[in-house]
Amino acid sequence: MNRDERIGRRKKILVSVYSSSLGISTLALGIVAALEIFMLSYTFINPDLYGDYIGRYRGFYVALLAVSLLCVGMNLYVRGGTERRCGWLNIVYPASAAFFFAWAAGITIHDATILGAVDMTVFMTFSLMIPLSFYMTPLFFGTIAALADAAIMYTIFAFSGSIGQVINASIFIIFQLVLGVSFMLLKGRLAERIVLEQENAELDVMTGFGNRRSYVKALKKYTGPLEIGLSYIAIDINGLKEVNDTQGHSKGDECIRAACMMVCKVFKHSPVFRIGGDEFAVLLEGVDYENRKALL
Repeated sequence: MNRDERIGRRKKILVSVYSSSLGISTLALGIVAALEIFMLSYTFINPDLYGDYIGRYRGFYVALLAVSLLCVGMNLYVRGGTERRCGWLNIVYPASAAFFFAWAAGITIHDATILGAVDMTVFMTFSLMIPLSFYMTPLFFGTIAALADAAIMYTIFAFSGSIGQVINASIFIIFQLVLGVSFMLLKGRLAERIVLEQENAELDVMTGFGNRRSYVKALKKYTGPLEIGLSYIAIDINGLKEVNDTQGHSKGDECIRAACMMVCKVFKHSPVFRIGGDEFAVLLEGVDYENRKALL
């Protein structure tokens, strides 16, 4: 597999991950947005509860609400064309996950330093919600989670003398990292398996090249106005039935594979498909299209 094929396969895997994750991500982010609307409203209903720090808490809630709504909007935008638009999520998801961790750690540290209350409830909730809402590489998730965890553990050591709370926090952090990283790995591996099954479904078993299904899919790319030169070549094998009848089907299969290799050797830069028993199709493009007269 060359570099371009590896990049193309990686994109297919990401498209598969995002396609299967958009629904649960949108739901989780919608719940967060609804919760922040409630919390923001409560600062107006009962402002005395927040005292002199009401402005800070409103800032916390507005920031998280804005990012949540941005991510929901991005999910809906990508859903309209996942294959074309998924590149946006490669930026938005990791950045948003880092923001969510920073937000959860920030408000926890704020409560501890200003109010003297060390409560990990918010941080724990968001730590478990982030893997459901965003997809990123396991390494990136582990890195940002570990940074946030380190800040939380420092806060607990500095503002809480409870050994029990330190132990509970340590246990939670271990489970958070193990479950989060495992969940990211599982998403990626499931998507890779789906892509592999899709690729196998589009390959001719005998020759290893594209089959009719792959050929029909390729043709769909050329339904609109063409921006590149394109030619279609139909090829069949003469005498294949006689070879099968006189020398056996194994010899006929060898003829099919040999013919396919000959076609691919001539048209090195164009996709070749086996669309029937002895029929091949070539979509001539790129260098092969420019040199079509010489090749033919």
